[in-house]
This record gives sequence, C-alpha cells and structure tokens, in this order.
Amino acid sequence: MTATPAPPPTPAPELARLETALSALVRWSESRHVRAEVARLAGYDLPSSALRLLEHFAAAGPMRVSDIAECLRVDVSTASLQLRRLRADALVVRRTDPSDGRSGVIAITEEGRLVLARVRAARCGLLAEVFGATPSDRLGRAADVLGLVQEHMSAAAPTDGHPERSA
Repeated sequence: MTATPAPPPTPAPELARLETALSALVRWSESRHVRAEVARLAGYDLPSSALRLLEHFAAAGPMRVSDIAECLRVDVSTASLQLRRLRADALVVRRTDPSDGRSGVIAITEEGRLVLARVRAARCGLLAEVFGATPSDRLGRAADVLGLVQEHMSAAAPTDGHPERSA
C-alpha cells in the first residue's frame, strides 16, 4: 500500500503570481505561431535548442563541449547533437582552445551573431505589437523584474553533481 503524498505547500501569493506569469511567457514564446512568426521575420528558422545554444555562446564566449553540456544541464552527446546544425550552418565554429592546444572550443561566428541579432529584432517586433499601448516606465519595471528573476535563477542553478536534465 502506498501512502498518498502530502499536498504541496501553498506558495506565497507573489510567488504564485510570478510562476503563473513566467509559465505564460514561456508558453507564448515557445508557441508554434510565435516561433513561426519569429522565423519569418528573422528570415531564419532555428529549433529552440539551437537558438538557446547560440544565445549562450553570444553571452558566455567560446566553450568546450563538455562545459556547454554542463551549463545547459544536458549530456555531452545531446550538446554535440545540438551543435551539429549550428556548425553545418556556419553559425558556430570549432577552434583550438588557446589555454590547451590539445582540445577545442566552440565559438559563435559573425554569421551566428547576425542570425541572433535578426531573431532578437523579430522578437522585439512581436513584443512591440503585444505591448504597444504599455507605457515605457511599466515596460522598464517588467524588464527589471525579469532581470532579477534571471539573476536569481542563475545563482540558484544546481551544482551538486546531479543537475536536472533537459533537452
């Protein structure tokens, strides 16, 4: 006989509102319609996983595949598979690691930066449509809150050797 799990604790109302809003934001940004529109406007269609990798390289700089996998909390084989498309499209390139000539690092190319800039411009265009009537000070406050969420989530990333796995 298995015991019925205890109900989850009730979160603070502010955290519940934040979770609901973040969930809606992710659903919107990952929806088929929005992804197709971003691809159309940017003139380039990238799978979400490849786009996340490209954004990661733009922010973090050149990295070893094993370090990329660790940062993204995926297996090395998964990271390598996701990199294949980016390399084939010349959006990233493998270079010799300047600190260890025996190994290599993956770096974003100028073409990769251009594609990323077009994707970000397309996203901004869609956000402008959605938030067109929202005063800029409110948008600034929302950006500040999301920046705070990003900082806290980055600081709280698992480092216990058992990172959660995701593709």
